Amino acid sequence: MKLNLKKTLYAGLAVVSVLAASGFAATTASAKSYAYISKADYFTTAPESRNVQPTGTHALYSKVGTSKGAHVVASTATMAKLRRSSVSTDYFRAYSIVTTNRGSVYYKVVSFNGRYRGWIYGGKDATKFGGGIEPAQTTETRRLPGQKTGFTIADPSKATLWTAPKNTQYRAAKVTGFKPSDTFTIIGAATKYREGSLYYQVKDDQNPSVTGWIYYAGIRAPQGNLVKITYVDEGNGDALSTHKLLFNNSVATTNLTTDPDLKEIVDNIPSGYIPVSAGTGQSPYESLKDPQGGTVAKNGASFLFYVKPDDPTKTRAIKIVPVDENNNPIALKSYDREGLDVFGSEKDYQVKVGDPINAGVIENTLRIDKLDPTLVSSSGVHYSFVSVADTPTTASDSRSTVTVHVNYRVAD
Repeated sequence: MKLNLKKTLYAGLAVVSVLAASGFAATTASAKSYAYISKADYFTTAPESRNVQPTGTHALYSKVGTSKGAHVVASTATMAKLRRSSVSTDYFRAYSIVTTNRGSVYYKVVSFNGRYRGWIYGGKDATKFGGGIEPAQTTETRRLPGQKTGFTIADPSKATLWTAPKNTQYRAAKVTGFKPSDTFTIIGAATKYREGSLYYQVKDDQNPSVTGWIYYAGIRAPQGNLVKITYVDEGNGDALSTHKLLFNNSVATTNLTTDPDLKEIVDNIPSGYIPVSAGTGQSPYESLKDPQGGTVAKNGASFLFYVKPDDPTKTRAIKIVPVDENNNPIALKSYDREGLDVFGSEKDYQVKVGDPINAGVIENTLRIDKLDPTLVSSSGVHYSFVSVADTPTTASDSRSTVTVHVNYRVAD
């Protein structure tokens, strides 16, 4: 009995030894299969040019995804959800970049709200975003209102100045150095790409070094010269949204049937809608109704503008805009600009609302027009192509033209 027990113990120890050895060998082999960082690069571009959004194809990790000890910070499903987000706080900023021994590029990113931070696969080319992230456009430029001067901040405790439209840049901060009694001049206008809310860029008249962005309803026109426009769905009579149209305080009335007032009214139609007069051959002002009659507006007047749902099957023209490292448009030579405009207006290349604009098609067009891999601006500066990402559109998009930004950098 003792002999059998002894043999059993020896056998058991032998099995444990084999398992331990095989486990060690597996661990060693696994360790050899881990990727490691072979090169760390540094961004030289402006932080604003490194705004990105997930593509939804890769997860976010605590370390380079294929390195030892890496764990998931945000799953692929979560990143896909963030890509479809309707709020600006879910954009990301890329701030570090490394390449592994396998030639894979990884970016360290952080969400604008700081909730997610980690490493994500970025493809095989360190000169452009790819893989799990793509460039993000957080705002869209809008036209300035007719009245631009003499504004005051209505209530600084509710709406104040920001370094960028709120939440459209990582760590956008409040601006200080102005007094509540200061007057301001509007020098820029933009809507938040995801939310659609309108912001004005203003400069302090008393302290010109102070500039910032403020929600459009947070500033008050001089003497309150404004007209309220209410957009109404003709089909069901629902009030969809309102817009404050500002006009010069030096005049008693303004004519809403002519530009710039009419243009401003049309530009602010809710997404997914068009004037009821569209397609009838009539001017958009035919959609404008004054409950009191007339089209000449006094300060404080209210008007209705009737709209109808846009045709979701309609296609949109594409406007290709090359931008530099600071996301500023690059002025092109006239024949280059004309070539891109002709491409974007051709029916075969227009995009159906709700469908993405394929980056490959845009890049191929740039090659055909000899703007990839390099272009020469109208001022003679040479730029090198960096990247272009798929550009999403939404079924509620009311724009007649969809802008695609193509990233370039000054050539070495």
